[in-house]
Amino acid sequence: MGARSELALRVTSACVFVPAIFALSWTGGKALLALVLAIVGRGSWEFYRLAAGAGHRPLAGLGTALALGLSLYLYLKGPVHLELVLSGSLLLCLLAALRQGVEGYSGRVWWTLGGVLYTGLLGSAPLLISRRVGPEEAGWLLIALFGCIWLTDSAAYFCGRFWGRRKLASSISPAKTVAGFVGGTFGGLVPLVLSPCIPLLSLGQLACLLVLVSLGGQGGDLVESALKRDLGVKDAPALIPGHGGVLDRFDSYLFSFPIAYIYLELLAAAC
Repeated sequence: MGARSELALRVTSACVFVPAIFALSWTGGKALLALVLAIVGRGSWEFYRLAAGAGHRPLAGLGTALALGLSLYLYLKGPVHLELVLSGSLLLCLLAALRQGVEGYSGRVWWTLGGVLYTGLLGSAPLLISRRVGPEEAGWLLIALFGCIWLTDSAAYFCGRFWGRRKLASSISPAKTVAGFVGGTFGGLVPLVLSPCIPLLSLGQLACLLVLVSLGGQGGDLVESALKRDLGVKDAPALIPGHGGVLDRFDSYLFSFPIAYIYLELLAAAC
């Protein structure tokens, strides 16, 4: 597929998925839960497929069930007694992995638990943000965060394509450039125009949040690239035309939203 055809496919897919994700984020409640469960469920399945393709043997069914269960728990209860849920998940992984014997035991346990934490815990952050700020404020804030992630990605792509010379991390992602990184960070500030719709944050607080989200998203992109290179694959199992799998499309999401939640918690504690 040529570069223009690939770009056209990416844009067409974005025209379908972006409004749908914005609508689910704005609606909140069970609609937001459905979005998160879709991302976590498919993302965990892709994670375990990548691990299995590299010769590891994670407990994919158990890991996906635990990741989805964790998301549902955080939706219903929030972070209350989260340590008990995570401890129970670890114990269950340790015991369930025994059924396949000693060979590869450690790998089965840690790859299974890793998928639960990577997709289930990090992927559920929008639910925690919604609980933290309340349903009235959450809609516009989640839209601003999604917008920041996607505008960062788009600005990084075009700035890197036209002005990128110096590589950012060539051993991890050869296509990433310093110009793309800088351009992406500035592009992520565009949702500042939504500041009047997010009164719980001042303009300066929202700007700081968007910078952190943009930087976190680019870091998440590099982490997923490193993970795929370590496993010897180029892309996650494809789902979204022109965008690859959920892990390819939502790698930034898995970092940006937890960072946003941590920022909001720290901001609340400081006030």
